[in-house]
Amino acid sequence: RRAGLALAGRPPALPGPPALSPVPLVLLPGLGAGSPARFAVFDVPDRDALVRDGASTCVATVVGGRLVYRRR
Repeated sequence: RRAGLALAGRPPALPGPPALSPVPLVLLPGLGAGSPARFAVFDVPDRDALVRDGASTCVATVVGGRLVYRRR
């Protein structure tokens, strides 16, 4: 938690087994005005490319309003 990571559980209504693919939906705490930023940026043209190429395409990650990863 000190790193600003949010805990999220798998919603019970999702079909199929748990996976590390970016396709399954995981609901994180809701966004709100004035709350810290939490997002990642991927260098891919579309969602299919993200699913195919995965996390290796991540170029930046922001957690709790802080840049925690930037690919050089």
